[in-house]
Amino acid sequence: MSKSTTLPPSPSVLILQDLPNNWLNWSEERLESELLEHNRRYWDENCAVISDYDYDRLLERLRELAPTSKVLDLLGPQVIGEVGETVLHAAPMLSLEKCYNEDDLLKWSQKFEGPIIMSPKIDGLACSLRYNPEGKLYLAATRGDGSQGESITPNVAPMDSVPQSIPAQGVEVEVRGEVYMPLSAFAHQTERFSNPRNAAAGTLKRKTQRTAAEVGLKFFAYDLFGIDRAHASQRLELAREWGFEPVPFQVLERGEMQAAYESYVAQRDDLDYEIDGVVYRTESSKEYERLGATSHHPRGAIAYKLQGDSAKTKLIDVEWGISRNGILTPVGIIEPVRLSGAMVSRITLHHWGMVQAKQLSLGAEVIVMRRGGVIPHLENVVKPGPAPICAPIHCPHCSEPNSPTRIEGDLLYCDAPSICEPQVAAILRHWVSVTKIEGFGSVWLETLTNKGILNTPIDLYTLTVDAVIDLDGVGQGRAQNWLDSIHQARTLPLATFLCALGVQDLGKSASHALAQHFLSLDIIRKADAESIAALDNFGDLTAQHIISGLKVRSALIDDLLGHIDVQDAEAPIVLADDAPLKNQSFVFTGTLVAMKRSEAQAKVQALGADTPTGVSAKLTYLVIGDSGKAGSKKTKAEKLGITILSETEFIELLHAPDDQAVVDADVAIKSETMTDVASEFASTRAIQMTQAESENQGAAETQLKAKSDTQVNKQVQLKLFD
Repeated sequence: MSKSTTLPPSPSVLILQDLPNNWLNWSEERLESELLEHNRRYWDENCAVISDYDYDRLLERLRELAPTSKVLDLLGPQVIGEVGETVLHAAPMLSLEKCYNEDDLLKWSQKFEGPIIMSPKIDGLACSLRYNPEGKLYLAATRGDGSQGESITPNVAPMDSVPQSIPAQGVEVEVRGEVYMPLSAFAHQTERFSNPRNAAAGTLKRKTQRTAAEVGLKFFAYDLFGIDRAHASQRLELAREWGFEPVPFQVLERGEMQAAYESYVAQRDDLDYEIDGVVYRTESSKEYERLGATSHHPRGAIAYKLQGDSAKTKLIDVEWGISRNGILTPVGIIEPVRLSGAMVSRITLHHWGMVQAKQLSLGAEVIVMRRGGVIPHLENVVKPGPAPICAPIHCPHCSEPNSPTRIEGDLLYCDAPSICEPQVAAILRHWVSVTKIEGFGSVWLETLTNKGILNTPIDLYTLTVDAVIDLDGVGQGRAQNWLDSIHQARTLPLATFLCALGVQDLGKSASHALAQHFLSLDIIRKADAESIAALDNFGDLTAQHIISGLKVRSALIDDLLGHIDVQDAEAPIVLADDAPLKNQSFVFTGTLVAMKRSEAQAKVQALGADTPTGVSAKLTYLVIGDSGKAGSKKTKAEKLGITILSETEFIELLHAPDDQAVVDADVAIKSETMTDVASEFASTRAIQMTQAESENQGAAETQLKAKSDTQVNKQVQLKLFD
């Protein structure tokens, strides 16, 4: 078999069959049937009955007779998810903190004990590979926003550097790494793509299983999850044993980091892949877990980025930006200079601590650099200027006389969040973004804060039409739209409410984890730092930031609860052994009429069923909405012999009488809770069914029973409700 459909030979000793003499006369349908059967034997049963050579001959014959046959895209391992489908990550795929000089690197390394592991920062696309407890690859996904990405399984599965199976571990294993295009492969793609990273990204989004393998994409593994090893290097070596190519790595002491970086970068031109720096992380898994993570990056790893173009210029002024947390950030105004092909007149000075450390002064000659090719940055001072830069005594934005600025470590703060208009606008901007209140862009928020109409998120919930209707450009329509959108945000999930508060380190992922663990706001507000630090990816510092941030906002939270209903999180469902749809799976496609697709998924999940994202050989049912078109999922299900239900048949299945409900299930329902769920589901559909549909119910039930009877060795009567 070709790589698009093969693995190393099965370890079993088999006597392989020869193709019959007349195989060249087989029809397109016969070839498709034979290929699907041999594909199933090879991948699902690990028991090939013909040689790779003969399989390839059948494959080439089908390509010759029917180059557009849909079966060609079904060959290979049966995996979850069509290209582009949303995938929730089992654990957040975070970004990395970045540094650009040895001082910052050493400062980071003082946070933990023990050696450090260094590896190149491959300029590709982060990718998650999931293997089931039996060791079979079933999902590949992009990083996306860190919480959820997109399925790229069909394109990743055929790649040479991605094993289709690993030794069974008895638990799900996740392998994370980087998909990249080698420079040697990119040499043949220069007319289509501007750089190797774009080439890799574009290829992975194509909806064909063969493209990625054909253009030569590769995968470097850089971590394993679900496997307990004391050191990062041990996990990389285990990945090598499983057939992956681990990212090149070195284990170092602190004093060796800079020299190792310089040595690796010096070899950059000899590498067959692009890098944009190196990654350092603690070698100790225990230390890595102890350090935890922010909502953006793990504290136990850091990216040491390549340095970009630099130039000498003059620092002529400093402006101060402000965040929603009141941090005043210095921005350097320089004489314009060209860096990496762009004119630069503003550079980041990071924080007040950097201004002090570099003894910056106006009029100084400085070296500026475009960090990572993107962020203009001050590298060092060549010649001091005549006017030292001092920290402003009062916030440059609000000039509040009763609230002078405050220095804490490297940071300069404005402590007047209710008065400082840009800070208020930033707080409100974050709130409306997280809670999905629409219509309030940056300009409108600045206008409303300047007018004194909005000062805190509470003011959104007391806003009236009369308060804004006379503003230029508002009018009755816009004002009412604002109020309608605000009304939709009067009921918020616990995780959304936590994230909207803007507490340091309490971003989207951390808020979700906190909500899922503690379940209610009251319990979270009473939690101590130790209980929060014990959660995965949190750590002591994150816990301290969350505790202090919630305490500072205590009065705000109390006031908000007078206007908002914060919904407790639902405890994870623990399915009983006798769940009626246990070991069954449903995929929904097309537009459902009776309910949203997410509601249908929730209903069957409550009855014990799985709801994978795509069609595979292990799927039990494909449900096609009564409204809208069925796409490739139906075609694939038909090829694989999956039972296909219309939405009407699906609903009838759930409220069929006892003597007619014959479905694939391992046990009869016994739980009263499950009965209630099914009855509620049936009632919802009954309200929306037309009289004509009701009259045809008996015929549809008969048809459904006939379909169910075709499921060999799995016919068990299932009583869904009394």
